[in-house]
Amino acid sequence: MKPDKDEIKDICISVLVLSLIFSRLVPAENFLTSLEYSILITIFCFVIHEFAHRFVANYYGFAARYVAWPLGLVIALFLSVFGIVFAAPGAVYVFPYSPKFAFEVRPLTRRENALISLAGPLSNLVTGAVFLLLSLISPAWLFLAIAHFSFYLAFFNLLPVPPLDGSKVFAWNSKIYLAVLALSAFLTFLA
Repeated sequence: MKPDKDEIKDICISVLVLSLIFSRLVPAENFLTSLEYSILITIFCFVIHEFAHRFVANYYGFAARYVAWPLGLVIALFLSVFGIVFAAPGAVYVFPYSPKFAFEVRPLTRRENALISLAGPLSNLVTGAVFLLLSLISPAWLFLAIAHFSFYLAFFNLLPVPPLDGSKVFAWNSKIYLAVLALSAFLTFLA
C-alpha cells in the first residue's frame, strides 16, 4: 500500500518538527547546517522506524498508515525550548482490513501486533549498527550521531509503557522483549 498525500504530509511535518528539535543537539557552525544534519538523522532514525511498522503490517495483509499527532508535536516543540527532548510525533495505525479487499476483515493477533511493533525498534538497531560500522571506517561525526539516535530511539520505544512498542512486544513474549531491550540498551550506551 503506497502512502497517500495525507500520510506524506504527516511524515513531512513530523520530520520538520523533529529536525527542529534535534537541531539544538547537533553541533554545527550555523543553524542551517545543524538543521540539515538533523533532517538526515531524523530520516534515518524516525522515518525508517515508522515505515518498518508499515511494511510488516502490510506483509501480514493489514492496511497501515502513519498519522501525525499535532498535540504531541506542539508539546515536543514546547519542551525543546527548555532543553527537554521528548517527542511523540505520531504513530503508524494498523487497520483490520486488507488493503486489496476492503470487505476482508480479520483481527490482529497478539503475535502479529508484537511483530509489527518490534519492526520499528529492530529497524533502528540495524540502521544504528550500519552507521556505527561506517563511523569506524570513516570518522564522520554524522555517522556516529545517526547510530546513537537510532539506538536511543529503539531503546525508548521498547519501554513497556502503552502505547510504546515495548508494551506490545512484552505482552506477547517477555523473553524476546528482554533480549531486544538489553541489546538496545547496550548499543545505546556503546555509541
